[in-house]
Amino acid sequence: MVIQIVVTFGVLVLVLPSIYSSYKKNSLTPFGAVLWILFWITGLILIWFPHLIDLIGSSLGVGRSIDAFVYIGIIYLLYVSLNQKIQINEIKKEITLLNRKSVLREVEEKTNNDRKKFN
Repeated sequence: MVIQIVVTFGVLVLVLPSIYSSYKKNSLTPFGAVLWILFWITGLILIWFPHLIDLIGSSLGVGRSIDAFVYIGIIYLLYVSLNQKIQINEIKKEITLLNRKSVLREVEEKTNNDRKKFN
């Protein structure tokens, strides 16, 4: 019972304000904010009513209900890892293109300046 109160307090005092703050700074889309809030509310419901985990596990056909959440968690983490890897690669490509454009612009300016000196 104590852990339920501590986790609930932590979510209400630390997590939800952080989500709201990120949303206000436009670091989080409205859809993302709603999704995270629903995720944390679902987690709180499962913490306060643990028998619901058994219903979910039995409906998924898993012997131990917590195994279903571990499997779902692993799949989610792999998805997030893949998504971040894709985003990092896209950012690397953008940085490379910007760097090339910048260097070409500098070289062009330098050659233009050199031409002006010789003329």
